[in-house]
Amino acid sequence: MVRISPILKAFVLPKVCILFAVLLIPSCTPVNKENNHVDRPVHLLDEVDLFSPDSLVQVVVEIPSGTHEKWEVNKKSGQLEWQKISGDSMRVVDYLAYPANYGFIPQTYLPKEAGGDGDPVDIFVLGPYVPRESVLQVRLVGMIHMVDTGEEDSKLLAVRYGSSVMDVGSLMELEENYAGALDILRTWLQNYKGPGQVEVLSFGDQQEAWNYLVEAHKAYKNQKQ
Repeated sequence: MVRISPILKAFVLPKVCILFAVLLIPSCTPVNKENNHVDRPVHLLDEVDLFSPDSLVQVVVEIPSGTHEKWEVNKKSGQLEWQKISGDSMRVVDYLAYPANYGFIPQTYLPKEAGGDGDPVDIFVLGPYVPRESVLQVRLVGMIHMVDTGEEDSKLLAVRYGSSVMDVGSLMELEENYAGALDILRTWLQNYKGPGQVEVLSFGDQQEAWNYLVEAHKAYKNQKQ
């Protein structure tokens, strides 16, 4: 028979029992999954609102003004990706850099039968460079009716709300206050893919732009049902 000294009983054993409990109890406790939550990136197409709290249209910038790399949103992951041509070859526009910030409007989709290209609504935001993946609040001023490689591929046109640069409220004001801006866009679009690929047909006013946006948002909601 093993005899335990009174000192061991009084001081050592209680500490051993406490240590045993600290090590054993957590392994027997159910795991709370909420405490193990892993943050994930925001889905830029589905989880960014169409309108800001101030009822302004929101735009996610894919390609900043003054850059050449062709980035676009992956509709499945909701993240921006540098467009691949083949293998490890990435698309770079072999022309003058983008003359305006370019991106898409979240929670929009326009199928080909409705005059779109099956992607979110594309939009140019006139003004200075902003970083890729920025979410901007903008004011629609018009749209660009165009055909890309034989298919309709219209773009909306906007200015950044609250900016001191190109602060206009309509296509007419843009033409009056910034002579040549539309000509620059037309020339760039008709040449950035090479001769004969893109044809700019006309420019539409603010109301046309709103109608186009409303239809694209309806199509997006119908697609999600």
